Amino acid sequence: MNELLIALICTIVSGLGGVFIYFLQRHFKRMEKYAEASEERRTKKDLLVLRALKSIGKLTEANSIAIKTGKVNGELDCAKKAFAVVEKELDTFILESAVKKVNK
Repeated sequence: MNELLIALICTIVSGLGGVFIYFLQRHFKRMEKYAEASEERRTKKDLLVLRALKSIGKLTEANSIAIKTGKVNGELDCAKKAFAVVEKELDTFILESAVKKVNK
């Protein structure tokens, strides 16, 4: 009788251990997917920020040349257009990120 009880207890403990491991594995898979998505968003954000900084630098340089020469040249217009494009992309990314966060 004791052997049967021990076998039953071992079976129950093994089953509970299997269920625990299953849920633990499922949790880690979810966390891995979230980490990959976060890394992808972070990379995109960093690239957009770097592009924005580069376009701000070009705009500043074109502005200083225009001030120095006393006339607006084509470089300033190109720099303003490049900055506007990057600004729109960055605003779109921020809006998309906010919507995704709200919908979670």
